[in-house]
Amino acid sequence: MILIARPLLSSPQAPDILRLWVGVFGVANPAPPAFASGSKPDALKTLGPGPFGQWFAIRDGVTNGSGQALNHQGIFKLPRIGPGESHVIRITTGALSKDFTFISQPDQVPLSTPLNLLLGSCYYQPNDDGGLLTSRVRRLPTQYRPHLSLLAGDQVYLDVPVVGSWRLTLDAIRQMIGDKYFTNWCSDHLHVSGLQTLLQTAPTACIPDDHEFWNNYPLFQAQVIPQLWINNGQWSATAMALYEDYQLGDQHPQILDMDSFQRIEIDPLSILMLDTRSRRDDKFDQLMPPAAEAELARWGEDLIKAKQNNTPKVGVLSAGQPLFTDPPGVIGRRFIDGDLANYRQFEKIEAQLVNLASHGIPVVFLTGDVHWSRVCVARYGTFPTPMLFEVICSPSTLIPRDSLRDIAWDTLRGEAWPGYPDPLEPLPKFGRNNSFKISKSEDDGYFSCKGNQISVLQFKRAGGGLDMTVNFFDVSDEPRLQKTKSTQPYKLRFY
Repeated sequence: MILIARPLLSSPQAPDILRLWVGVFGVANPAPPAFASGSKPDALKTLGPGPFGQWFAIRDGVTNGSGQALNHQGIFKLPRIGPGESHVIRITTGALSKDFTFISQPDQVPLSTPLNLLLGSCYYQPNDDGGLLTSRVRRLPTQYRPHLSLLAGDQVYLDVPVVGSWRLTLDAIRQMIGDKYFTNWCSDHLHVSGLQTLLQTAPTACIPDDHEFWNNYPLFQAQVIPQLWINNGQWSATAMALYEDYQLGDQHPQILDMDSFQRIEIDPLSILMLDTRSRRDDKFDQLMPPAAEAELARWGEDLIKAKQNNTPKVGVLSAGQPLFTDPPGVIGRRFIDGDLANYRQFEKIEAQLVNLASHGIPVVFLTGDVHWSRVCVARYGTFPTPMLFEVICSPSTLIPRDSLRDIAWDTLRGEAWPGYPDPLEPLPKFGRNNSFKISKSEDDGYFSCKGNQISVLQFKRAGGGLDMTVNFFDVSDEPRLQKTKSTQPYKLRFY
């Protein structure tokens, strides 16, 4: 039996409420959990009477001999001691009891020290030799410890290794997906590499990309042979259900109604994470459902109103793929990997970014996906500082590399990350009517690197706005790769 928990980011409507994703494994009909809370293990007070949430059976098909589900999850909502404070939470369900310690989400960027946001994506567990990601997170210097974490997609690879992920039946696919999530989420208990330490380090929010389903989801992929005889709609629903169970928490009666966006407010940051993958269509029209599109519009309106009320906020937008890349053509988008810009609905994202820039509101875009890392900026009009900033951090652990020749050649040349793809240069322009001019100048802070990485963005109050520095940390135990790679400070200013 296993009991785990991780802090989620708070709802803007209830910032004083802690949200905990709690999972219990190997227990049929688990008892409603009891909670005790305090700032120290020896000063815990029992919370009650509750209920604080409810259990939902994880839809992995794992049952006992009587057909009862053995694995459960739920989001439980508890009173917060205070913003940005240490919390010790004791969770008890039946014979299981465990203490969890973490720092709660702050309400605002501190006045004199930075707010730290960890960004990661693309985690392939079989290549995380010896738990290097866990080690890297634990070894983050104190000044880089995250206050919150955003995971921008591919937290699991359900279709890799290609042949090793083939299954003959839907039930076998469900078991395979459940096993991969269980391994990544419960890795510390299982004494294997995984995401458990990262997920517990700070309040976290996740969005999916294609490998939460299969490469270039929802389009057919020739290498995923079982798609020839297993109904893709049922396969998709199975993957979507387990994404909701593990990455979001709780359950909706209809799986297509699961959350398609997440809003986070840490003054003066207004963060919107968009799920632009799980409800894409195969006609290159829809990226996200109407609820997410409506929230994108509302987020923009809220930013403009805040500026008009002399309480301006910096926009932070996150999705599963980059902005400043050249989208593939007709063949590539269908058979290899379609980008955001291949979809008609991308116009809504593009228009919102132009709209905010025209109102003098800077936006930071956070993503992963591409298996290299890059930071670049885009200027708008005559404003003296850039108005759009794209931060890519990918991968945290790369899938198997294809070219033995490239690996051998890079090794001979002494490359730190042999066989890893080099970062691509960004497009020169972006936006409706090419409104943004993208800079590749080092004077504007252009930065790129490759290899397994996580990043910590530091936001610090300055000049009536914020300064942002992006720090990259190699996920490696090689001594030569232990130095932090930091960008220059980027000025996030209002005009």
